Amino acid sequence: MGEEVGGRLRRLRAERGLTQRELAEPHYTAAYVSSVETGARTPSGDAVRHFATRLGVDTGELLGVTSPRDDVRLDLDIAAAAAELLAGKGSAPKLRRLARRAEKIGRDRQAGLAWLWLARFAQGDSLPRLVAAAETALADDIPLYRGLAAALRASVLVGRGEPHHAMHLLRTALDASLDRHPHPVLLLTLHAYLADGQLRLGETVQAAHHAGEALRLARGDEEILAELAGNQRRLAEAYLGEGRVADAVAAVSALHDLLHERALRPVLARCLFARALVRRADDLEGALADLRASRAAAPDHAVTLELADVCREFGRLDDAAGLLSEAAEAIPADSPLSASLVFQQGSLALARGDLEAAEAGFAHAIDVAALRDARGVLAASIDKAGELLRDQGRFEEAADLLRRGLLLLGAEEDVSQ
Repeated sequence: MGEEVGGRLRRLRAERGLTQRELAEPHYTAAYVSSVETGARTPSGDAVRHFATRLGVDTGELLGVTSPRDDVRLDLDIAAAAAELLAGKGSAPKLRRLARRAEKIGRDRQAGLAWLWLARFAQGDSLPRLVAAAETALADDIPLYRGLAAALRASVLVGRGEPHHAMHLLRTALDASLDRHPHPVLLLTLHAYLADGQLRLGETVQAAHHAGEALRLARGDEEILAELAGNQRRLAEAYLGEGRVADAVAAVSALHDLLHERALRPVLARCLFARALVRRADDLEGALADLRASRAAAPDHAVTLELADVCREFGRLDDAAGLLSEAAEAIPADSPLSASLVFQQGSLALARGDLEAAEAGFAHAIDVAALRDARGVLAASIDKAGELLRDQGRFEEAADLLRRGLLLLGAEEDVSQ
């Protein structure tokens, strides 16, 4: 036993970059730590507790054994690290240590949860590796966690240019969840990811449907969820302190659900955007509210442009101008959204009665949209510019513009005849 504890003590000390003296102080000596690490001495209970405290681990990890109480404590540690990530405090190394620790003591679920949290905030090449680690750890776990891993796998597929495969994966997971394991957080997650994916594919109506389902299941905004999570954590700690381990297990499970919901904040902002696009047809006030909420939750240039357009429709031209000015400073010239920006600037000028600026704006929008292959904006710009010319009795110019526009949209050359 002494040799096994010594090996774990040496490994944990090295992982944290501590010297034997730093681990020993103030109650023990470096020589004592050395004797324990080599297996020459078996540490006393007090020594084990001292070392565990200095290393930031449970005594169970140091001794190679765990109890239900230790499992709850590990869950709470993972939740605390996840909450720090959500708050932008950058605790990825801490979560990675917790994942490795859970793997070493055979706690696959906790390891999978830690890998899931790391994957949520990963970018680039690390995302597929972290998702794969979570999927492996959670392969035999409950459907909730397997489903959360499936949602992140869909993100990997989208990044690889396989959005349709991603949507199939999410729909399959959603059908299975609805049929057998309708866990609220899993349903919320799958609907939200489906809404985001279909919005990116241009399937606005389907996106709005899933967005509505996700928003219906959401329990509140960031502030409310953070408050609920804090209360749940304190409850779990209190139960653990009272020895009510079963109650603590339930409380920490609810805590993780709340944290996973908090992590969906950017995706739910996209859900608000998707719903707003459909609501514009018959509920402009509702669309305005959704767009404002989306922008507040997770700023997005496309949302800003849509909000500016709705403000223009309402006649709130100063608000629209402010939003477009903000977008003009933030959207790069080579962005696909640059065409939409120029088109909306022309539309705003028209709403203000500045026909010269509107004409110039639509002409510029046609050029930018053709350059960026933004066919929807190109068609809208041609239509608006042509309408403006016709209203001024400039029919020949309008006809020339239409012929040019059709050619840009891919019509045959003889359309000019």
